[in-house]
Amino acid sequence: MTKSASNNQIKNWRKLLQGKHRKKTGLFLAEGLRCVEQIIKNKKLEVSEILTDGTIDHSEINLADNIPVFELSKNDFTSISDTENPQGIIAVCRIPDQTSIDSISKSGGFIVALDAVQDPGNLGTIIRTASWFGVQAILIGKGTADPFQPKVVRSTAGATGTIPYLKGDLDSHFDLLESEQWNIYLLDGSADSVSLNTVSPSNKSVIVVGNEGNGVNSTLIKANRKLVRIDGKSDIVESLNAAVAASIALFKFSDRV
Repeated sequence: MTKSASNNQIKNWRKLLQGKHRKKTGLFLAEGLRCVEQIIKNKKLEVSEILTDGTIDHSEINLADNIPVFELSKNDFTSISDTENPQGIIAVCRIPDQTSIDSISKSGGFIVALDAVQDPGNLGTIIRTASWFGVQAILIGKGTADPFQPKVVRSTAGATGTIPYLKGDLDSHFDLLESEQWNIYLLDGSADSVSLNTVSPSNKSVIVVGNEGNGVNSTLIKANRKLVRIDGKSDIVESLNAAVAASIALFKFSDRV
């Protein structure tokens, strides 16, 4: 059974399009039928409300734990939506707590670190791919897009919240991980890099994805950290975008770690 929303509720939901209000309330919006269905199915996130515009048969979605459903007018729903062509459903979710670097260091496996990955679509795709390949955690460095902004969440296709994450200074995190015998691999196309095909990663490996335009920050490049490149078959294209490069590296590492 659907509920009616007050003007104040609608106003507060609309504010979640802004990062400062997501931070203040600890809530974010997940939009689109596929995204919402997957989030509910995963049971990794707390879903506080479902918002619809009346065009979606929400009874077909397995709404666990009696999640309240609010049916809004077209205009009100559109004012909350972040898309040009809304699909008619939004989940209001709680932002999960961050993990700790100590927990990550004890986990083993492989993790992804994002250094100023600014494009929301790239970030969402990397999170989605990381979830697919069983990444243990994601480190989110300075300058990286907010993983809980609407476009990022849509791009994850419901993978938001499935991987532990930690924001902060990557260099400091790397220093601690290296003290626990983790190896750091920075995706980089420079002459000093080695081919990804020649790398034999350990069970404690970090893949670092740099900024779309500038690559990995030079402050992260140190003698004990390995620069790795993805070899192409043509010089027609100068480079891969961040999400594609990350996906290839994740595939390679998932077979070897």
